[in-house]
Amino acid sequence: MTSKRSVSLPDDVAEWLDRQPNVSAAITAAVRAQMAVGHLHEVLRRAGIEVTEEGRARWRERLAAPIPPDALAEGRRMLRDAG
Repeated sequence: MTSKRSVSLPDDVAEWLDRQPNVSAAITAAVRAQMAVGHLHEVLRRAGIEVTEEGRARWRERLAAPIPPDALAEGRRMLRDAG
């Protein structure tokens, strides 16, 4: 089943959607991704972990750094040995 909706969007979002071959699919994927984030946050809350903007910023910074070559080599070795 599907439902039709009318929404108001910022210009940059509307322009991006105008370039998509299937606007409905693009919006559906974006909304489902947001729904998944909400579900993840609920699971984390139930486990006693409260997601905060400060915590997100720390992880963004930490994950932006490249993986050290020795750690990358060790990870590849572990994958190779597991297979």
